[in-house]
Amino acid sequence: MYLPCGTFNESYRLDSAIVRTKAHVAWCLAGLVFCLLLLFSGSTYLIHFATLTAITIISALGLQVLTGYAGQFSIAHAAFMAVGAYTSAILTYHGVPLYLSLPAAAVVAGVVGLIFGLPSLRIKGFYLLMATFAAQFIIMYIITHWQGLTKGEFGHPAPTAIQDERAYFILVMVCLVAFTIATKNILRSKAGRAFVAINNNDLAAELMGISLYRYKLLAFFISCLYAGFAGGLYAHFYRMVMPEAFSLHSSMWFLGYLLVGGLGSVPGTYFGVILIMGLNEGLTNGFAVLINIYPEVTRFLAPFRQVVFGLVVILFLIYEPRGLANSWEKLKKYLHLWPYPYWP
Repeated sequence: MYLPCGTFNESYRLDSAIVRTKAHVAWCLAGLVFCLLLLFSGSTYLIHFATLTAITIISALGLQVLTGYAGQFSIAHAAFMAVGAYTSAILTYHGVPLYLSLPAAAVVAGVVGLIFGLPSLRIKGFYLLMATFAAQFIIMYIITHWQGLTKGEFGHPAPTAIQDERAYFILVMVCLVAFTIATKNILRSKAGRAFVAINNNDLAAELMGISLYRYKLLAFFISCLYAGFAGGLYAHFYRMVMPEAFSLHSSMWFLGYLLVGGLGSVPGTYFGVILIMGLNEGLTNGFAVLINIYPEVTRFLAPFRQVVFGLVVILFLIYEPRGLANSWEKLKKYLHLWPYPYWP
């Protein structure tokens, strides 16, 4: 890891610390101040958008562990969120408190992820992508047709004791910080190093003594655990869980978040989710204004938003295939070396 001048590893505890430099402290304080300003001065609309974005980041962090670090593809991430959402909704509907239903939802989604992660032991790459593609339809089919438990297409209520959106915003932000720290620690652990080795070359990793069976399934479990917890937060945020919220389109956009933000980067997960969700919100509001002014252009603008999203991903793949995280690293190195010249 690149460190600024004057920062030394004087102890193992300092070497393993997440917040180390003055810049890290400044960014943490800036984030805290931003959240406090949003909490006390932000409108209900901004609170709603920030909460939804934070829930999406939690789920995307899980996929980052699986795809960005372990190199295992999944196109059913939204379906695993659905497992967590329905689990937490059903439990709270029958009187289980929120602080118990959310961990239970995470564990159940993780176990389901283990089941659908078994093909990764035999196949990889495009074939694994197709296996998880099938998992998306299998899970959503079960959820939609098991009406006695999930109430099918009509949706399931997800009651919560936290009725105030600002209080729920605090809960989600605390969970986001906790999962971010957990992700950083996982990636620096023995399991995290095994994930990276499997991503680089699974055959070489196996020859080095790394158990592919253990660590590939562990990567799926962690990824789906994150998705299940985020799904539970999502369900209680809207106080109702519907199958349409966890479509294949949503699963594909989770991969889009990582491609735009940068694979193998925790900050890149933040960048990708914030950029794409911010772009989506901006286009939605902009098109709503245009449609109110010019109603006759509705049929032309309806598909345009999806075209813009597709162009964003294509442009990033062409001009910045490593994502926004790579641009961020270049900027940091430039600022560290300024005023001396820097050639990327």
